[in-house]
Amino acid sequence: MNRIRPVVVSAVALFAVASLSACGDMAGGAQGPQHGEPGHKMLQVATVDGVGAVVTDADGKTLYRFDKDLSSPPTSNCDGDCTKSWLPMLAGVATPMLKGIQDTQVGTATRKDGSKQITLNGFPLYEYAGDKAAGDMNGQGANGTWFAVAPDGSKITAKSKAGGAGY
Repeated sequence: MNRIRPVVVSAVALFAVASLSACGDMAGGAQGPQHGEPGHKMLQVATVDGVGAVVTDADGKTLYRFDKDLSSPPTSNCDGDCTKSWLPMLAGVATPMLKGIQDTQVGTATRKDGSKQITLNGFPLYEYAGDKAAGDMNGQGANGTWFAVAPDGSKITAKSKAGGAGY
């Protein structure tokens, strides 16, 4: 009977060490998943000079909506080459964290490939590949169909200082 006890204690200790080491990256400033990777997402509100309140991701990157998408039912019409410039904000494993946005406005749309994309007021959200830093709005007004998103999910038509780019 004494032989079983050390084995059980060793197994419990090994499990505890493995569990704690799996949490090691959480506190250390390591970046979480990006726009297209599964994981926990954040939608927050930031102020952009000359534009006002804009929805951004956790890194402060502007989020956009596409006029050719549908809000009811939520449908993305940006596929194929479109997604090289306009990166769908894919839903993570949990409900996105929200700062300054009502949770009743946030949902998901099922993309043609079966992945889930985060929506705000029914419209799928995207990042623009040409935005390199927090506060950039280089995609604003691109092709007359891409617009930054306000906290209520409406499109922002004001031009940023950086102007707009194409797809």
